[in-house]
Amino acid sequence: MVGPESHSVTAEKRILPLNIQTMADRFYSRDAFFQRMPQEIVLSADMYRRMTDSGWKEFALAEFEVYFVSSDRQQLEKLGYLLQDVYRMKVAGTRGAGSGIIELAARTAAFPISGDNLLYWVMDMCIKGFEHDCRMDGYSAAPPPEQLQYPDEAPEKLAGIFDRGLASYASRNFSDCAIQFTSAIRIFPENPNAWYSRAIAKDELLLNAKAREDYDEALRLSPGFKEAWINRAVNKDEAGDYAGALADYDQAILLDSLNPAVYFNRGNTRQRLGDQAGACSDWTKARDLGAAYAEESLQAYCRQGK
Repeated sequence: MVGPESHSVTAEKRILPLNIQTMADRFYSRDAFFQRMPQEIVLSADMYRRMTDSGWKEFALAEFEVYFVSSDRQQLEKLGYLLQDVYRMKVAGTRGAGSGIIELAARTAAFPISGDNLLYWVMDMCIKGFEHDCRMDGYSAAPPPEQLQYPDEAPEKLAGIFDRGLASYASRNFSDCAIQFTSAIRIFPENPNAWYSRAIAKDELLLNAKAREDYDEALRLSPGFKEAWINRAVNKDEAGDYAGALADYDQAILLDSLNPAVYFNRGNTRQRLGDQAGACSDWTKARDLGAAYAEESLQAYCRQGK
């Protein structure tokens, strides 16, 4: 088994997801995106239920037609290139849909369906659409074939599946990353790297609670996995669980007392909890360990930094 600090996804966790500039003339606003997400999660679960009712089986390979709309053909075309080059989709091109709206249609490569895998893909399509100022407007699956096909999850395929998950993360194909690590977990559930890597992909897909479950499992399997402590702390902070985040940062510091980013992040969490003195102490420690970016917080909030 590979060690918990090697051969896994690495990421500098974001505090604010979807760092897209707010613009009055956007076709698909940030507010509209976040208002729609709960509905997309419900619709994804309903789609999977209807697929299984029609004869699809869990982890059978399925393809989907997906549709995006926008008022900007150039943005849709850029999205089409991304779907073709990174997601290996067949892109049908754009067409007018009336009232100044343009539609892009694409067909996915086959991937193993489950309730979670379908959700990963739906969230990824919604996010990629938003990043290109397009709205994912719907998707569909064909009826099941007479002979269902399944991915090859033989134990000897594990290394290749793991490498594909890492490559997909590097290319920002976060749904395929999560799907590949799901297969890796099905083959060898005792590897904390797979749980940790899938958790990071889930975070990128804005699935905070589901990511937390994977961080929990990675830490159960490997209590000394310091990166998992750090990322779970950020995950908790993003969810508003500041006390839980603080406890995880404390554990991360016990495992690595010279990591400036942990002190800086813990300082941010302490400030949110109203502990300004503790925040200033952590930001000072982060600066002293080489995190020059901590100086901005010291200057803004701490008298000793002025």
